Amino acid sequence: MSNTLQGFNDNATSFVGIQDSGLFIHWWLSLLLFASVIGPMLYFVYKYRADKVKDEDISTVTHNTILELLWTIIPTAILMVFFYYGYEGMKQIRTMPDESKSIVISVEGGKWYWKHTYPANANGFVHKTDELYVPANTNIILKQTAPLNDVIHSYYIPAFRIKEDVVPGRITKQWFNAKKGTYDVECAEYCGTRHSYMRTKIHAIDPAKYKEWIASKRKTPDSTEEVSMSAGEQIFSDNGCSGCHATKDNTTLVGPSLKGIGKNRDDAYLKDAII
Repeated sequence: MSNTLQGFNDNATSFVGIQDSGLFIHWWLSLLLFASVIGPMLYFVYKYRADKVKDEDISTVTHNTILELLWTIIPTAILMVFFYYGYEGMKQIRTMPDESKSIVISVEGGKWYWKHTYPANANGFVHKTDELYVPANTNIILKQTAPLNDVIHSYYIPAFRIKEDVVPGRITKQWFNAKKGTYDVECAEYCGTRHSYMRTKIHAIDPAKYKEWIASKRKTPDSTEEVSMSAGEQIFSDNGCSGCHATKDNTTLVGPSLKGIGKNRDDAYLKDAII
């Protein structure tokens, strides 16, 4: 399996340019500063080594106005360059677009799952998905939270160069406008046993395809199967139980597999276990 993050080098959003340019400039200017200090130091170590310079030839230099001005002005100018890119990048990321001109999607992060809840369609149906589907080239606002009895998570989209903590009992926000493609999402805040498995994807798809899907009851834009859940399945899904329990095989995640549990256990056992 490839370790490459999907979409990372695709300039997926407008954030990528300013962030990557700032990092590039920061790296090269830092290298220049490093060379300007270490280079002369090595030169002086060689030129004025003990076996070459006699004690009586050593004089004390007390002052050099030009050098003092240069080592004050140049680092200050470089610092202002760093500040510009940091400020511009932060301003783009933190200036939220108008909600009336955006699609607002609720994100819940819990141990150990991501759940995305979309605005209700014209028929009142609300899509809920593990992976996020959005129209390309559209402002998307994510309103994020975690259950009250959970821990802090962080919704990190490496390809967009953005992340935001997901905090129990609070609403945090981030936004993006992505070009067409598929992008990885990871939890960037250590959250326990299955932290490394708390991954999902963002699919930025054709706006017409998204509009058609939202108006339907299909599970995903590429599926022909409609959402049809029993009350128990809905509770299982809404509470993120799949983060700890497998249902399709006998794999033990955090808790035991629930495959075939209705056939293997009676009602009294199930009620007692749930309570």
